[in-house]
This record gives sequence, structure tokens and C-alpha cells, in this order.
Amino acid sequence: MLAQARRRTLATIAGAVVPTALGACGVSLKDGLGSADGAKPAAADPWSGLSGQGTARIQAIVPATDLAVGPNRFSLGILHFPENVNSPQRLADASVTLRFFFPIEPSPAVRGKEVSATYRWVDTKGKGIYVAPVEFDRSGMWGVEVTGEADGRAIGPARTRFPVKVKPDTPAIGADAPRSRNLTARDVPDLRLIDSGVVPNDMHDLTIADAIATGKPLVVVFATPGFCATQTCAPMVDEMSALKRQIGGAVNFVHVEIYKDPQNRVPYETVTEWGLTSEPWVFLVDTRGKVAAKFEGPAPRAEVEEELRRLLA
Repeated sequence: MLAQARRRTLATIAGAVVPTALGACGVSLKDGLGSADGAKPAAADPWSGLSGQGTARIQAIVPATDLAVGPNRFSLGILHFPENVNSPQRLADASVTLRFFFPIEPSPAVRGKEVSATYRWVDTKGKGIYVAPVEFDRSGMWGVEVTGEADGRAIGPARTRFPVKVKPDTPAIGADAPRSRNLTARDVPDLRLIDSGVVPNDMHDLTIADAIATGKPLVVVFATPGFCATQTCAPMVDEMSALKRQIGGAVNFVHVEIYKDPQNRVPYETVTEWGLTSEPWVFLVDTRGKVAAKFEGPAPRAEVEEELRRLLA
């Protein structure tokens, strides 16, 4: 069963993504340990995600559920605390810099170089996340420090911790994509049996296995538009349907619904086979059947298209 606590976290900070290309190249955290950081935390827990008081106060949240050794699409949610507002608000379009630490105890050590994060959203700009390509070289509990500027004011610093696994639960970049036999339009009398969207989409013609066998690049969308806790599944499906129309027949597109029994939260076998613990997910598979890129949470059409164009070059 999908991890409900993680989905609630994603629902708190996830959203949609700006339709612009990813500007930064990946940062590798393989440069060796830096000097220990001696900054005094603003909170009792230095890795609580909370910064100091005042208009610069923010809370940083890492919603990603499957960070692992190797390349990752690192995601970050930022909440801020405006004056005269009782509840925190999502912070959009800030200039954000990330600095990573490993280990974080007993003395935090800077690892790798700073990286800029880009604000991404689909459908609703006010529910976005910041993303950056990051490579981790070892497993364990990592830390990230968030600083930046929003509306001409400095934000942070805020530090939060997150786990990095030895291997991801989902297929790793460069690994063989599972040759799944998901249900298609040929297998059901009504597409609504395998698509919870208000209007079923046009990505149910092929199984993942058959799509890979054609030798074309493949986009696999795992999303449950009708039952998504983060409210980003339907917009993500719409984005990928639009990308399919834009790209044409050079690429195969497959949508896999999450739950075969939504009431009891029983996922389809294909969802389990791909190791998903959250939704939505988008995977790109190259012409050799290898996973070329993956996106957890909101990813705009332009971000996915940029990676897809590399497979078509």
C-alpha cells in the first residue's frame, strides 16, 4: 500500500511547476568533505527545517520519498510566515540556494558545491516545489541548508534532514525498466475502469512491455486523477497528454492508474512492480529499455520535454 504519511507531506507542499526548461546542470556531491559548519541553529533542533524569526522565517520540507545514491531530482517545499497571517503559506518563485551536509552529526560537514533550485508547478502556481538535480555518493542521513531571496528580502537559513537510500525503491536511472503488463483499452469494456479521470486520457493503448518492444522512447505516467492526495495527479496527466500531442508518434506514452481498489487503497500490480510509495510519478525510458529520467510529484511539460528531447536527439 502506498505510504499515506508521505502523501500527506506531499499534499502540504506539492503543487505544479513553471513551464520553463531546467536551467542548472546536476551537482555532484562527490567532492569530499568540506570544513565543519559552525553556524548556531535558530531552533532547538538545528535540522527542524525552521529558520529564525521575522519576515525571513521559513520552513523547509523535503517531500521526496525515494532519494538514493546516484543521480536524483531533489525536491523541496518552502513555507513562509507572512506578518499578520496565522498559518504558513507556500513560498513561490524565490531565488533559492541549497547547500548539502554529510554527516550532520555530531559536527555538520559541507559536502559538494552549492546548487540553485528552480521553482516548478503544474496547474496552480501557489502549490509548487523547488527542484534541483543532485547526485549523492553515499547513503545515510543528509542535511540541506536553504538560503535565498524573495521579494527583495533574504530568507533562511533553514536546515532540514532527509534520508538517502543505498538503492531506490523505484527503478534506478540506467536500470532496466520493468516490462510490465498493465491493463490497456483492449482489456476493459470501459476506460473508466482503468482511468479515474473525469475524461479518460489517450494513453491506454499499450502495455509498458509492448511499448518498450517498439524501440521508441517511452513516457510512463503513474497517477490517479480521481483519488490523488496531492491534487497534482490530474494536472500531471493533462500535461503528459498535451506533451503526447506535441511530440507525436516518435514517443510512446502509457498512463497507469494507481488503485485497482480505490476504497481499500489496493494498488495495481504494476504500481507495486515499479516500487512506488507516492504519486504522481513520471518515468522516461530510452530506446534500449533503460530508465533515463524520473520525476516524483509535479513536473511541468517543459521539464519532462527537455529530458525527452535528449532521447530523441
